[in-house]
Amino acid sequence: MQKRFLNTLANIFLIPLLFISLLGAASVMINDMTGASKSGIILIDVLFVIGIILLIFHKQKISFTINKRIVGYVIIIILLAWQTYLLLNVAGVTGWDPGRIIYKAMEMKVAGYEDNYFSIYPNTFLLLMVEHIIWKVVGHPESLRILTSILAAFNYVLLDLGLLNLFYIGKKYLNRKVAIIALLLGIILLGMTPWAVIPYSDIPAFALDSFSITALLKFYSASLMKSKYCYAMLSGFLIGLDYLIKPSLVIIIIAFAIVALASTNLHKIRWQHLGALVLLLAVPALMLTGTSIYQQNNSYIKLERNKAMPMMHFAAMGVNGSGGFMASDVLRDVSVKNPAEKRKVATEVWKKRVMKMGWTGYQAFLIKKQVANTADGTFAWGGEGNFLRPFKKLPNTLGQRLFYAQNTPSYNSAVKILLQLLWMGTLFTALFAAGDTSFVGLMAKYATVGFCLFLLLFEGGRSRYVIQFLPFILLLAGIGTQRIRGFFA
Repeated sequence: MQKRFLNTLANIFLIPLLFISLLGAASVMINDMTGASKSGIILIDVLFVIGIILLIFHKQKISFTINKRIVGYVIIIILLAWQTYLLLNVAGVTGWDPGRIIYKAMEMKVAGYEDNYFSIYPNTFLLLMVEHIIWKVVGHPESLRILTSILAAFNYVLLDLGLLNLFYIGKKYLNRKVAIIALLLGIILLGMTPWAVIPYSDIPAFALDSFSITALLKFYSASLMKSKYCYAMLSGFLIGLDYLIKPSLVIIIIAFAIVALASTNLHKIRWQHLGALVLLLAVPALMLTGTSIYQQNNSYIKLERNKAMPMMHFAAMGVNGSGGFMASDVLRDVSVKNPAEKRKVATEVWKKRVMKMGWTGYQAFLIKKQVANTADGTFAWGGEGNFLRPFKKLPNTLGQRLFYAQNTPSYNSAVKILLQLLWMGTLFTALFAAGDTSFVGLMAKYATVGFCLFLLLFEGGRSRYVIQFLPFILLLAGIGTQRIRGFFA
């Protein structure tokens, strides 16, 4: 009964959000098709023919016997080879946040890149320290390309481990077919793209999502107290990393807590269970406290707390234009030195912007913002200013023809169409997970709703932020696809 209520409550938000995203994705798809190049049109024709062939095979019940293990090994080899190729051909210089972090990690002085940035955005501190340590370990290379390539390789390792772990989650807690669908979607939408060549928090966030889900599920289901305490420590450690890499990832623990409370018989809880829960919460608390102390007491970089942007800064930014980054908002709040006054100013700006829209205008704005946040199947590749400039311009190579088309960081129209079609399919099938009441399904629903609401209320405006909660959408798409197949079985 509780699970049914929990599912209904989640679907009240999930279904409209996914439906808006799907309509937005369809609109993006139309724009991609009308502006398609010759290769894009050819791809549409090829996909149409393949679709007809697959339909005929299905109707005639034609099947082939294949060795699944060999196919799996072939996919892994091709994927790793392709990722290595992208690392060598597409990696380059970035002029937005990743560039600021890597230059500081290498102790390079660049005009306009002051340490002030890290005080304003203290959530970048851990990423900076990790990159700085890696730079030191590999011998202080002076070449930006060397460190970028190392970090990109590390990113791809994290991404692939996250994808494999996602398969494990699907297989263990749902079923093998759901796992395969989630894995294949993840490989095509993210694993085969060059997103990992940019050393930033998006890919680590994807991997941490995947690892955190597993650790929390293990913690919840462990029957032996020793195992429960071990998984409590692991879960707490990952939650601490989640917050330090991307604070919005705390939504994972909130989603887990909601589902776990509704699925637990409170009368059967013993004091040992409470001890494990306390440990789970104490570990990230200690991590955050330790990090905060180290931020103020290290010889490398000291953060000035009074310069940090308050949450209302991001809320105010999130109700202007498309709800994305605005340099004018940053300049306004940076000029306010007192933290309390900074919060007050940002709050007043937020109130004025919302009041100016009115209730119906604000709703219309949120619909447009949900589209901007989630509709792009390329996850807004090239959407940031000074997004990427490859270390070597090789316009005739396949990698740059596909992902750096016409000497700009944009996908080739054929690739855009393919990924947009797949993203539309992902959103469409995720809608059919509405009837699922499994623990993992409910957790994925609440996490997806939580992330969508977070991006609606705070800075968003681009689909890049979807990467941080993509594992949950992939699981829902796997569940939904299975339910669709069940309708026609």
